[in-house]
Amino acid sequence: MDFLTVFSMFLSFIMSVYLFFHSYMEGIRICNEEGKVSGSTLIFTMNSALVFAIVANSLYAKL
Repeated sequence: MDFLTVFSMFLSFIMSVYLFFHSYMEGIRICNEEGKVSGSTLIFTMNSALVFAIVANSLYAKL
């Protein structure tokens, strides 16, 4: 059970870092566009990154 918790924590941490990076790059892309833009990808990736960060934090607290 301990290995599964550690593996899940690292997976959640890596996913949150990836999603934060992806949302940052999406924000830069949106800032460089002219006219009307769609921010749904930015909103979805930022929320998903926060959820994965909370899951990683809760799994870290269980160790």
